Amino acid sequence: MSYFGKMILAVGLSAMPMPALADEFFAVTPSGATETLFPDVPESVVGSLTSKCIDAKWTVISSSPTEVVCEAPMNFGQTLLGQLAMGNSYSTPPRRFFRFNLAKVGGISRVQASGWMELQMAFGQMRRTDFAGPEFHNSAMGFMSAAGGRLPVGTSFPNHVMIGIDGAITLNGKEGGLDITQILPNTAAAKSQIAIGDRLVKIAGKKFKSNDDFLDATAKAAKTASYEIEVIRSGKVLKLKMERAFRPPFAEETIPKEIIPAPTSVVVTNLPQLSIADELAKLVKLRADGVLNEEEFQTQKAKLLSR
Repeated sequence: MSYFGKMILAVGLSAMPMPALADEFFAVTPSGATETLFPDVPESVVGSLTSKCIDAKWTVISSSPTEVVCEAPMNFGQTLLGQLAMGNSYSTPPRRFFRFNLAKVGGISRVQASGWMELQMAFGQMRRTDFAGPEFHNSAMGFMSAAGGRLPVGTSFPNHVMIGIDGAITLNGKEGGLDITQILPNTAAAKSQIAIGDRLVKIAGKKFKSNDDFLDATAKAAKTASYEIEVIRSGKVLKLKMERAFRPPFAEETIPKEIIPAPTSVVVTNLPQLSIADELAKLVKLRADGVLNEEEFQTQKAKLLSR
């Protein structure tokens, strides 16, 4: 499971292909930048990011040892909203780009993500709008994590409560819920009356049907010192009070991958030397076996005795 997946797990979800696009920042790095760390050198990380772009059906625009740029296709609704946001209906359809800049720090790579939308206006001018805010940040953090990125030490989680459960969101008709399969120790859930087997259906008054909705609910719950959840147990709805708890700052160091040393040649020294008597015995055997004739035997014998 990726580090971003573990982060989601701590809040109550299992790993997912892409993070929820919540209205609040989920993981805030010490620098404030949208960045992750990879336990490898930039040359290798470029391959991982490029592959992830291809997996997402994005177009790789360019790549170098320190940068990868990909274009993400937009559906009709996104294109329409993009044109409205950029304020010019007489233009080419907007295009969406993501850039990943890499820097080597010791044996690891620091990768920062940025993104923008651009379009060409009626008279050829290019208009560009840079992405910002939690939606882009959470998405890019999840994308890099899925490619192997890890959270920097000190990353905090100030805008979403940590419930401390694990499970999977499923739909029952039109109603969504999370079937609890694990309660993590020393968490708000462990100190409450939640039980494995409960179906969590509402957080701080908010229902949810997807990972996006769930993160929005945990963001709402973070606004007060305590909040109410609803679970279904044995067919009955129970309302339980939860104390607000945030996940502690991330503290696991990113360790460079071990470099496996190239195999070295083994030089064998100080082998025991055969005595002249032993070598002479070998020559006698070679003559007896017909490998050496008498003349060859005498020649080799003379060389041996002249040492």
